[in-house]
Amino acid sequence: MLDQQQALNLKTRLRDRATQLRDELQRTRAKSVDETPGNVAERARDSEDDSFATLVVDTNLTEMERDVEELRMIDSALQRISAGTYGDCADCGQPIPLARLQAEPTAERCIQCQELHEKTHLSARTPSL
Repeated sequence: MLDQQQALNLKTRLRDRATQLRDELQRTRAKSVDETPGNVAERARDSEDDSFATLVVDTNLTEMERDVEELRMIDSALQRISAGTYGDCADCGQPIPLARLQAEPTAERCIQCQELHEKTHLSARTPSL
């Protein structure tokens, strides 16, 4: 079980990370405006322009998707803190060890339940432990 100070420390870390992600999203979005396939291809001017330009745009979009997904996980963790359910495994209801929460403040499951979840819900896009 988390005490108030531990929960406050984790809440602060989550909020700081959310701020950092929002800043990264703004920078990536601003960079994406200049890095359209046409603009990148125009600057590079060689036979591989189109594929390189597409790669740059796709990379920016992938970075933004990753950051948005992490923001969703942070928002969910902050909601659990507010609701008083933070630190309880979403599957078995047992407390998630503090060491796990410190390593992964957005964790919704204890290690055992997370491993089971990954085995049963694994998709091509989901990295495993």
